Amino acid sequence: APRPPVLNGTLWVLAGEQVRLTCSARSHPAPIVTLARGRRVVASAVYERQVSLELPAAAPEDGGEYLCRAENQHGHSSLAFN
Repeated sequence: APRPPVLNGTLWVLAGEQVRLTCSARSHPAPIVTLARGRRVVASAVYERQVSLELPAAAPEDGGEYLCRAENQHGHSSLAFN
């Protein structure tokens, strides 16, 4: 199963600032990594070890809980963050 995902980037952002978050996970075979906000997938990478989310100008409605999930045929792991 994939190792627990790791998040790189800042979680404290002022409205209007640029945001770049990268969520990565390692596994063999390579995982499918998705980044979701609620039930909506906002970024995904198939058979890659990382996925990135970029917002040119953060808005208050971009806040909330996100989930980074890595999965392959051996299992899954995830990391929730705000």
